[in-house]
Amino acid sequence: MVKTRSGRLFLPFTLFSCFSQLIGPTRPAPSTGDFSLTPISTYTNSHYWTAIELLRDSNPHLTQETFINDTRQKTPEIVAAFGNNSEPGSQYFLLHYAPGWNTATQPYPVLLVPGASFDADMAFANPLGNGTPGLMQYLINKGYAAFAVTFANTQGDNWMQSGQIANAIKKIKSVTAATKVDLIAHSKGNVPARMYVANLHKSWGTAYRGNVRRLIQLGAPNKGLDFSFRDTDMNWAVLPDGANSPVPYISMLIDGVWINTAYHSLYTDFGNAFPGQSQLLYRWDNIYPLNETQQDWYTTYYGGQGFCSYSKGIDHAIKEGGNLISTLNRNGVDPGVQVAILSGDNNVINGVVWEDSGPSDGIIFVKSATYTVGITLRGAQVIANDTYDLNHVELLYAPSAMSWVNTQLGRT
Repeated sequence: MVKTRSGRLFLPFTLFSCFSQLIGPTRPAPSTGDFSLTPISTYTNSHYWTAIELLRDSNPHLTQETFINDTRQKTPEIVAAFGNNSEPGSQYFLLHYAPGWNTATQPYPVLLVPGASFDADMAFANPLGNGTPGLMQYLINKGYAAFAVTFANTQGDNWMQSGQIANAIKKIKSVTAATKVDLIAHSKGNVPARMYVANLHKSWGTAYRGNVRRLIQLGAPNKGLDFSFRDTDMNWAVLPDGANSPVPYISMLIDGVWINTAYHSLYTDFGNAFPGQSQLLYRWDNIYPLNETQQDWYTTYYGGQGFCSYSKGIDHAIKEGGNLISTLNRNGVDPGVQVAILSGDNNVINGVVWEDSGPSDGIIFVKSATYTVGITLRGAQVIANDTYDLNHVELLYAPSAMSWVNTQLGRT
């Protein structure tokens, strides 16, 4: 998803054409144990939340991740809640408490997990950027105790983020005395959420604690995505507009000038500013052929020097990301967790067609979002698998999507 420096969604209507310039596993062992979770501070001046708590996990494997200017935290109250830090270390995370969290009537609290480049404000409290209420406000009006997590790095490592989801659930249980929590995740947020309930973790990570009743997925890349490598034209808008999004290139020809773009790439051996994105990658070229009319389509996907870019190729990036999607799909969700899936098949975002190689929400192929083989391997039940006429962003706030979420939460 492409973001401008202001944090709002952006899709360029004019791309910089370079052609005119050139021509003219095995299930992991249990973790070694819990590390301490320490409250650091509480921010109470939020526009949307009763409180935003800053918490720190003492696990030394939760490190300071790499930031570039475009991936820093930008929302003012989020930066303030992180202690006036726009580049917090990934041992930290924010837990957002929605109004009425301690007087809710529904039996299970809800934890909202945002996707890449989104914080909890942008995803769930102010999704249109104009004060229009989002999913958080909808849920509290239905009597739910709603919480949300904001990760230190919105493009960060999914192994670390999975552990912070576990921490957030642990804290929610302690303040509400609930037996279990429902997870609602959007886009990239579904990967660490699913890793947790699949008990997929590093030796230093957190094992699944049996404390999730239901995982509700919105626009989940259940079988990964190849958007950056497939839709090459989109990449020429990222750097000029300061978007919080990676490119698949280590060099690009932009407006007639060759630019070193390795720092903005999703290759972990070139700066590692987007580790969570390389972990989402999966090849779809055997299902949906590549668009040969897009610039440098072949060298972008398979690697090499193109007319106006140099790419290491998707296989290189998948390997660097640890082939996480394939690994995740070999580790089924815990059989005690129910999963509900909502995908979109409207690929028009901001009035412009995005991913059009196959049915998609503009970012995620429908076949990826609705893929359940890796979810049900251990007996987890998929209670809903629906597709609505919505794009990737509308899945967060469209009335039909929010009503669908409410239905899935209320199912018995």
